[in-house]
Amino acid sequence: MGGGLAGSVLVYQLTQQGQHVCWIHTGQEKSSTVVAAGLINPLVFRYLTSVWKANKLLPEAVNFYQSIEEISQRSFLHPITIAKVFGDQDEALWRQKMKKPEITQWIDSIGKVPDNDLLIQPFGAGFVQGYWLDTVVFLEEINKIVADKVVTLSDRFYLDDLHLMSDGVTYKNRFHANKIIFCEGWQAVINPFFNFVPFRPVKGELLTIIIENLNSNYLLVKDVFLLPLGKNIFRLGSTYDWDDLSDEPTEKARAHLLDKLYSFLKVKVEVIDHQAGVRPAIADRRSVAGLHPDYPQLAIFNGLGARGVMIAPWLGKQFVEHLLFQKSLDEKIDLNRVVKK
Repeated sequence: MGGGLAGSVLVYQLTQQGQHVCWIHTGQEKSSTVVAAGLINPLVFRYLTSVWKANKLLPEAVNFYQSIEEISQRSFLHPITIAKVFGDQDEALWRQKMKKPEITQWIDSIGKVPDNDLLIQPFGAGFVQGYWLDTVVFLEEINKIVADKVVTLSDRFYLDDLHLMSDGVTYKNRFHANKIIFCEGWQAVINPFFNFVPFRPVKGELLTIIIENLNSNYLLVKDVFLLPLGKNIFRLGSTYDWDDLSDEPTEKARAHLLDKLYSFLKVKVEVIDHQAGVRPAIADRRSVAGLHPDYPQLAIFNGLGARGVMIAPWLGKQFVEHLLFQKSLDEKIDLNRVVKK
């Protein structure tokens, strides 16, 4: 249940294993996936450390999305060079950390971003190879690919219509299944079956802007990111708000993003779109997957957070193998880690 990144990836992977699936979702319009930048970056720039399991997550994600591109004959996974614009202390940190092989493998070089007179970069930048996923196109293609393989119920899910049976669940007295998997994003905080999961949802806002004189092919990062979409159109993000969990854009976030942009780029911009969404983050910053400890008919696959695009294919594979072949889940994402003994 759920039509965002988590639900879409999992439905596809289940159908690849020949499973019969009833997919309940109301579309992706309010999903945090649609307003996500879709970035894949193997490094945590704040501490210049490798993302957890990056050596597994990144190649698996690239292979997964490229396989969907081949099936759909559409392009939505784009390689991109990430330029981390340095502050006054950053270059020394990068040169120190580059002595470690686990970090060096991801860093291309250190220097100036070329051919960019508008960029304020007195201390240079560090360059990392990454990707960005056009999440809107990806979700469209997944829906097309599985359309004739699943029963889709395009409706809001009502928990009162779910009945637990000894051999599974029944929904609206019409649909019977061995299990129901909740991939409901941050709305899981109001799911009474999984209220023991320490969700810490966080709102993020993005701007889509036009910068007439900037012809950049780099993803620029300095407190915020500036992602080139082509034809002088860019996506600027993102904010983090743990108090306001509405999906309404705010003037405060708009001003914050533009102020951060103007601190390293001498430009005038035109804002053409402003979007907001709530990420389903968890307190320990790890995703969660597993069967309910008391009701094995119920399962959860959630909490992908800000790095959801990178983790979803690997996590989905782990969970499908757990469901179908009883393989153990990685302890860092296993639901059992948050179950009170």
